[in-house]
Amino acid sequence: MSSGITLLVRELHRAETQLADAFRAVAERQAADHGTHYPCRTLADQCDQHARQIRDWAAGRFGVTLHEPQRPAPLTAAVGTLRRTSSELTGRRRVSGLLLLRDLRGLYVKAEHTSIHWVMLGQAAQALRDHDLLGHVSDCHEQTRTQAKWITTRIKEAAPQALL
Repeated sequence: MSSGITLLVRELHRAETQLADAFRAVAERQAADHGTHYPCRTLADQCDQHARQIRDWAAGRFGVTLHEPQRPAPLTAAVGTLRRTSSELTGRRRVSGLLLLRDLRGLYVKAEHTSIHWVMLGQAAQALRDHDLLGHVSDCHEQTRTQAKWITTRIKEAAPQALL
């Protein structure tokens, strides 16, 4: 196994886990906005599923051991509760719209960062003629592209209200 593919698989795993964490953080900060909160939680779970698949491929195909990410400790959970409460208090004020746009912009950058890693792994799978891996990569990449499209749609919906 080439060290380049090993590095790519590690980076892709890290990108998916960071994207999942970012979706969760936005869900907590935007608890009052149900159109953002619930989809972000769902998309975080989807990223976790991708990370699990990557760990399985890394071990089975490439002999690379990747560890499951550590989840927040109780203190971090308490901070999350505080964020949700402050989000509910902020409600629909204009400043909350600007914060939403900032959050969505950050998510978009992370989603695109993750997407390009999927592109690179797909190219490697094609070069290796590993059709099974290519199928998995294509499915996960398509889901990541859909995440980026959802983020773009939310930005288009939120921008006029927040900026005008």
